[in-house]
Amino acid sequence: MTQHSSTVVQQATCNEWTMARELAQEHGVLMRQIGGLQSRCTELLRSSSSRVEALEGENLRLRAELVLLRTSVFWGLGAAAVLRRRSPAVRSRPPVEAGAREAQAVICQTGCVGHAHPWMDAEGQCRRSGQACDRVGDDAEALRS
Repeated sequence: MTQHSSTVVQQATCNEWTMARELAQEHGVLMRQIGGLQSRCTELLRSSSSRVEALEGENLRLRAELVLLRTSVFWGLGAAAVLRRRSPAVRSRPPVEAGAREAQAVICQTGCVGHAHPWMDAEGQCRRSGQACDRVGDDAEALRS
């Protein structure tokens, strides 16, 4: 082998080593990026899984409440019998509760008071809510004034 051919071989070997080193560095960078993506995907799947689990639990609770509500209405107990038994987490929504009370008052005013109290039984209990009718006294005072 001549001097020139050995120099060419050394340069080729040096270029191969340089290319191999650069390729290994690039491979390392890509593997770190893939590892980061895998970690992010794992975390997203974990949070998504916990969210799905929470939603499934809420769905089950709401379906059970719906069955209770429909059964209560079917048996003539009214919706209020079920609504009084709601969990503390549901009761902690004051704006919803205030809206429900206002809706209850409107229903009572139009459906019962305005039509000679068809939902009131002989003891003065409301058949819809199962509670004492508080509108009877209001009606008597309104008639006097």
